[in-house]
Amino acid sequence: MEILDKALEVIREYPLCDSCLGRLFAQLGHGVENAERGIAIKTILHMTLVNDYRKGKDVVRDLTALAKVHKPTRRFLASVGIEVEEESCYICGGLLTGVEKYADAVLPLLSEVDFNSFAVGTTIPREVLDRESQVVKKFLITTGESIKHEINRRIGKELLRHLTGKRVDKLRPNVVVRIDLVTGKASVERNPVLIGGVYLKLSRRVSQAKKFGDVKTTLTEKLAYVKDVFGGGEHVVHVSGREDSDARMLGTGRQLVVEVKQPVKYRGSVPPLRDDDVIFIPGSFTNREEVRRLKEKAKTDVKLYRALVLSERELSAEELNKLSELSGKTVTQLTPRRIKRLSPRKKRVRMVYEVAWRLVSPHVFELYVRCQGGLYVKEFIHGDGGRTKPSVSEILNTYLEVLELDVLAVE
Repeated sequence: MEILDKALEVIREYPLCDSCLGRLFAQLGHGVENAERGIAIKTILHMTLVNDYRKGKDVVRDLTALAKVHKPTRRFLASVGIEVEEESCYICGGLLTGVEKYADAVLPLLSEVDFNSFAVGTTIPREVLDRESQVVKKFLITTGESIKHEINRRIGKELLRHLTGKRVDKLRPNVVVRIDLVTGKASVERNPVLIGGVYLKLSRRVSQAKKFGDVKTTLTEKLAYVKDVFGGGEHVVHVSGREDSDARMLGTGRQLVVEVKQPVKYRGSVPPLRDDDVIFIPGSFTNREEVRRLKEKAKTDVKLYRALVLSERELSAEELNKLSELSGKTVTQLTPRRIKRLSPRKKRVRMVYEVAWRLVSPHVFELYVRCQGGLYVKEFIHGDGGRTKPSVSEILNTYLEVLELDVLAVE
């Protein structure tokens, strides 16, 4: 009876349609629609008030308030000589009546996309939301369903009646149906397709995204065919870290996610790519959280590099043994001179876990560096004019040039 008493309080103050009244008391009668719940509440109130009236109680004010939004009560009052005019709902003003009709405007747009899941989003007139908020706050209602949620849900259910094999997914839908109840306009937003995978870079003339210098192609260009699988307008490649264009990415490869924007289909099989420059092994469909994880993971990855290094002066195996003191060292680096236009004084601190070497000739040695992701390895070797400390050049007291650099593993 407590809920019915609260419902009567609300009706005394505001005329509400069946759906809006039922929404305010969503905790009552699970498994029924808001309009059905509202009808039930009004019917019980009607029977209770009519019974009280016949017993001589003064309930005409309550019956009149209910009659404004309840036809059986209007009929009863008319039978005893009291005429009451029907009033529109204070909250929605009739907006909820037949709201499912908006699905008709969306169906032709959805027919152009091959998708699996969808969500519904609507723009509700500001004054409707304000009136709902007013009623909820005044009567301290905490268990109701918002009008926006009801409209989205009802339009979604109507769409499901016509879309065989589709499902509603509020977290990661393929497409989002947008309906503006102010203008009546409908649109469909196509969310990106995200495909995970790993790549190996076999050429020293391939960059990740931009062409410059003697770069002949980019990883992004190589993976353009992924976009074509899904009919997308453009694509972006998200990578866990970055190697220089003249460094090869070997071993088991580096993780990436290919984002295809504005796809026209969400089903498709991406074939692997194998040529003289790049190997790409596609994985499964993924999500935006995985992209964020890749970006963060790049800061803590442990990476193994191989470098072929040229020394200005001759070196001996005994001198190279001095490099053992770099294992376990913390390296501090200012932004390298080659990219310092971005943030010239920014400081980066990274760990070098292990260093190994092999003398190839008096002026050439092979260096293996196992380090924390984000270390500028070339600068760690040649010192970058003192901007990296400690460095291999500093330990060996000679000018060094990196001839080749390879990423052998990303752990």
